[in-house]
Amino acid sequence: MNSTRYDFPRAERQALVSDCAAASESTAITLVRFDERLLRAEPVLAEGARQRGHAFEAQALIGLTGGLCPLEDLCLHDAGMDVRSPTRDVARAATILEERRRLSRREPAEVLSESALRLRLGIEEAPEPDRPDRATTSSGAAKQLAAPWDRTDREDDDDDQADEDDLDLDEEDDHGNPAFAEIDALLVRTRKKLDAWNDLTSDEGRKNLTLRDPGYDAAGRLARWLQILEDGRELPAALAAALALDAWLWLEPSERSGELGFALAATVLRQRGVAAGHLPMLGLGLRRGKFRWSPHQALSLRIAGLLGAIAKAAAFGQGDLDRLTLARIVMLRRCEERRGNSKLSELVDLFVASPLVTVQLAAARLQVTPQAVEAMLKELGASLPRELTGRKRYRAWGIM
Repeated sequence: MNSTRYDFPRAERQALVSDCAAASESTAITLVRFDERLLRAEPVLAEGARQRGHAFEAQALIGLTGGLCPLEDLCLHDAGMDVRSPTRDVARAATILEERRRLSRREPAEVLSESALRLRLGIEEAPEPDRPDRATTSSGAAKQLAAPWDRTDREDDDDDQADEDDLDLDEEDDHGNPAFAEIDALLVRTRKKLDAWNDLTSDEGRKNLTLRDPGYDAAGRLARWLQILEDGRELPAALAAALALDAWLWLEPSERSGELGFALAATVLRQRGVAAGHLPMLGLGLRRGKFRWSPHQALSLRIAGLLGAIAKAAAFGQGDLDRLTLARIVMLRRCEERRGNSKLSELVDLFVASPLVTVQLAAARLQVTPQAVEAMLKELGASLPRELTGRKRYRAWGIM
């Protein structure tokens, strides 16, 4: 939505709590149950479930936007072992993956602080009330703080006017119709703007390649979202997270990082204690369900759908932890009566910790030759995870 209007009066808040109380409670119970299982599991299993969750979430968020990101390509790109040129969707998924890892290592209060969010979104700090606006103190400061397209417009105003005057004089004799002179003047102005924006010889020109809407009120949208986040403190944890995600999708505080709202809503769950041991996969839950968020739906319907997505994410996490546990038990049976310097058990833990494993990746992680990895894969026999690519070369195995 292109508006910072997101009404959430107290009466509607109470009605929302009444309508979604049962769904919020069941969602919170499912999340807490999964989080407790992670905290009690063996460290390799818990870490494997978290890392796999990050990759699954990045892939799901790309899928929600209509993109295609094979899990194999994402894991290989993350390991720096691409077998083909990464697509734009794979690069975006790798960025989401790295950001989720970074947010999961930080404290929730630090992630959700206004200063951290402003820094992440590239929003300048608001001027202090008792000090004049730096953008209006002097012409030089105003030019420094203004947007690049505004600076270009002001700097070229005089030149544009001079070009138009010269062009009018030159074309007056050639064209009896003044419309031609207006078209030529427009072409001159357009050419000058394009030349200024495509100037790759300067830092300013290279910075201008990232186009932004000058009327996009990112600071106002973020302020409104933070207010919604503050209003949700008195709500149940799952309901507050769903409301934070709904407000982010509605307000769109960031032009370039729309997927960030899913990680921030998951951080709300961490902050409230229902997911203290992991960063929930809200995008994955939304991707696997039938509900699709739309601003045209009623607020209660949107919140109920997001609560269902959170519950599906927790249920998927529990199922993935079960798969990892069972697969590890079966593979470790092949490690019995092995020599002390055998790295077969390390290969098993690598399968548990990574969504996909290739021969090259295992050789790099275990510091052995690819031939040694091939021999260990044969030793696993029937307990070897499923081969996912269907190819004879550049194969990948994973626990699915």
